[in-house]
Amino acid sequence: MTVTINVASYLQPHVDNKESVSVRGKTIRECLDNLVTRYPGLKTMLFDKDGKLQDFVSVFAGGQIAYGNELDQPVKDGDTLHVLYIIGGG
Repeated sequence: MTVTINVASYLQPHVDNKESVSVRGKTIRECLDNLVTRYPGLKTMLFDKDGKLQDFVSVFAGGQIAYGNELDQPVKDGDTLHVLYIIGGG
């Protein structure tokens, strides 16, 4: 299945300045794994040393947030994922 991953502007320099990247995968995790295989510079920006999604990274699939423990959710051909950093402070 082919899925489009929309890449936030601050991560675009790590994906050849593309706004979106098409990847293959059956789950959100497979899609993200294929993204970082193609663009290794993203690996530490998205995942910690144990392979878990960084606490400050959000992934949206089908308009819903997919938390780190929900990355094994299936995706459908033509779905779009959005990868964003959570901004905090106050």
